[in-house]
Amino acid sequence: MEEKVVRLMRKGAITCGEDASIRQVAQIMAVHSEHYCVVINHNHEVLGIISARSILKAFGKDLDRTTAGDILLPHTITITVNTPLKDAIRLMDKRKIEHLIVVSDRPGGKAVLGMLHIEDIVKNMAPNQEG
Repeated sequence: MEEKVVRLMRKGAITCGEDASIRQVAQIMAVHSEHYCVVINHNHEVLGIISARSILKAFGKDLDRTTAGDILLPHTITITVNTPLKDAIRLMDKRKIEHLIVVSDRPGGKAVLGMLHIEDIVKNMAPNQEG
């Protein structure tokens, strides 16, 4: 049986609305010790993602007036829990990205369910370290 993304994905994701200020997004990321924040709309669908690097690019702007929608990376690639892991790895390699957003595969809804990070895939590939 083909291994699916659901086995290695991190369940849940740090999210914010598109109207959140950059100061709020930075605070959310700092509190949760995350390097990414998924930007969602009022239907909880993915609009894009903000990385720590995106926050740095906002340095010097009005952090209370600049919103997540202003700086998000809109071309975010999503997968579902049922995506074969090998397909997700190929996609990450082809696009030269280190994470994929995992969304619901229910018709009419693309709610964020979690994230697949490259470091989780690498850890899974390492030999078991137990005694």
